[in-house]
Amino acid sequence: MIIKTRKKRISTIGLISFTDVIFLLLIFLLISSNFITHSGIKVALPGSNSQQNEFNKNISLTLTKNNEIYINNDNVSWDELPEVLNRKLIEDPEQVVVVRADETVELKNVVKLLDIAKLSGTNRFFIATQIEIKKAE
Repeated sequence: MIIKTRKKRISTIGLISFTDVIFLLLIFLLISSNFITHSGIKVALPGSNSQQNEFNKNISLTLTKNNEIYINNDNVSWDELPEVLNRKLIEDPEQVVVVRADETVELKNVVKLLDIAKLSGTNRFFIATQIEIKKAE
């Protein structure tokens, strides 16, 4: 007995699963882009073994090894710092001040920076560090 089979051409493309994958990738990228808060100023942060929280609303105060101060990538002088920081905190008082200082900067300059941040009207600030991964011996 001979059975004849008919070969049908596939006339539709299964785009539904492809669309789902693209949609999920888009959602993932939109959600993960909110967690990137680092400024573009290169500083060698000191290491820490504890995990840190990062907030979406923050003001980044960066102190370089040349004693240059940056507020969210904008260079400011020590004299301008209290006024500019106060203005940014008035815009949104819920912002967190993240202090990023090079590990070679003297402690007195970091304390001076923290003092200016506190006098500008915030009591919510963090010191940024780089997470160190311990190697098993």
